[in-house]
Amino acid sequence: MAKRAAAGKGDVTVNVSKEVRALVEGNQEIRGPEVIANLKERFPTMVLNENSVQVAFANARRKLGLTRTIKKRPGKRKAGRPVAAVAAAPATASAGVNMLALTAAKELLKACGGDLAAAQTAIRQMQTLMN
Repeated sequence: MAKRAAAGKGDVTVNVSKEVRALVEGNQEIRGPEVIANLKERFPTMVLNENSVQVAFANARRKLGLTRTIKKRPGKRKAGRPVAAVAAAPATASAGVNMLALTAAKELLKACGGDLAAAQTAIRQMQTLMN
């Protein structure tokens, strides 16, 4: 997809993202306020949207692999979230007991040799695969 021409505010037309990218590639230790000050110095007649410059700065750093964001670690199951295998089964009894789910749980316990912890681990693993 082709990019549009840079929006000209004032009498100067500059592609801000390209300028920010060049600054970050030239000096990887540069900070956001320094980038804004540098652009204001180089293009004094241009009106800069500082928020857009900060976004372009963050995108340039991410593209170069300079971000310090930490990936989220998978957490424990949140309370109130149904287990995937049980949530997929339709409710059949009017007393609130889901016979299909109970039958599936019984079969799972048989397959795990009656070990409840192993069955719970298998359900958690299945849930992470379903998400």
